[in-house]
Amino acid sequence: MESAFLTTSTQNDYYRLRTEWLRYKSQLYDGLTGLPALPAVIEDVRRLLESKGTADVIYVDLGRSGGQETKLGWAAYDGAVREFAAVLASLRSGGELAAEDVVCLQTVRSDRFLIFVAGAESSSAARRDRLLAALRGRIETAPPASVLRTLDLSAGHARIHNDPIVRSERAIQQAVAEAMLNSLVERAGVETERRQEISRLITQSGVRTVFHPIVRLSDGQIIGHEALTRPIGGVSFDSVEALFAFAESTDLLMEFERLCRRTAIETAASTAGLGLLFINASPSAVEDPEWAAGGMDEVLAHSGLSPREVVVEITERVAIVRHDEFQDALRTFKERGYRVAVDDMGAGNASLQSLASIEPDFLKFDTSLVHDIDKSSIKQSLLETLRQLADKIKARVIAEGIEREEELQVLKKLGIELGQGFLFHRDEDVH
Repeated sequence: MESAFLTTSTQNDYYRLRTEWLRYKSQLYDGLTGLPALPAVIEDVRRLLESKGTADVIYVDLGRSGGQETKLGWAAYDGAVREFAAVLASLRSGGELAAEDVVCLQTVRSDRFLIFVAGAESSSAARRDRLLAALRGRIETAPPASVLRTLDLSAGHARIHNDPIVRSERAIQQAVAEAMLNSLVERAGVETERRQEISRLITQSGVRTVFHPIVRLSDGQIIGHEALTRPIGGVSFDSVEALFAFAESTDLLMEFERLCRRTAIETAASTAGLGLLFINASPSAVEDPEWAAGGMDEVLAHSGLSPREVVVEITERVAIVRHDEFQDALRTFKERGYRVAVDDMGAGNASLQSLASIEPDFLKFDTSLVHDIDKSSIKQSLLETLRQLADKIKARVIAEGIEREEELQVLKKLGIELGQGFLFHRDEDVH
């Protein structure tokens, strides 16, 4: 009996200690990215500092990129944080970071990254700029639909010196605080400049429209075109996605989107054989009183077009998360004759009931579902299920991001009616 009692007691101690260890570990290591938090590696940073004499801390913040988590939802934003951690890991394997350099998060479940780099260059700012250029270069190679491409990185820097009369841990924490402050100050300056850029685009009508065809997969017939905005002249934004992401964080968005819509309509009027005109709309654009007041109807009439020729695209998340708020706006669209497309289907958690209440005319399936679909039976099954959903709510299906003939053939076998992508049209403007 005593042996059995001791065995049970030992087991209880083991499970208690294991639970405490897991709780302790969860406070020091981030389950999403696999990266440690600063407290877990501060001893490594101290040794790095003592062995090299100096080190630079580079602070990179994903959370100041135009409210991406609010717009995308936490699950999709988690994916962006995870992907960014993988990009950071690629810097080490690519030689931009040495094996001794330390990469961590400021805290667990954070979107603020810290990079401690050994030794001293001419300046910590130069090192920060070099790392940012490497990061942005890799982000630019992400798939077109990757949320990484919408991130607008905010970064700061500080140099740490090994001073024997100052406790290393406090010197490290002070340097992190300095790098954060540096990021905020520079960000404020950048945001002022970018706001001025958007104001210039508005006042000078500095945008143009390119059109990407939407084709019937069975015979290649073009049924319409999606209007995509491009700035005229150089801008400081890394991509068009970053431009719109920043615009959404300002009070200039509605005016900017009006310019983009009007430019698309005027350009469409002078372009023969476009078919249906698909226009993207942000949450703010959907609620723009210009629609309800008939202002867009007048713009269309002046260009010789009618609302029946226009399809307003809203994202799946906007359609579902802000469902109640948009019912009146969507009702206005339909009453005036506009059609509605739900974009990025498959990237969120739309239900049949919520989609049916919107009564979309088109469902556009997300690029992530289409990419390499010929190599994935899971994607094929998922897309077939979504097609059946579309059939039930009497919506036409558009597959986005078709790049290869093999993808096209699988989509045709699955009964997908329409599609768009580089297989049908590619130009140097696409980001």
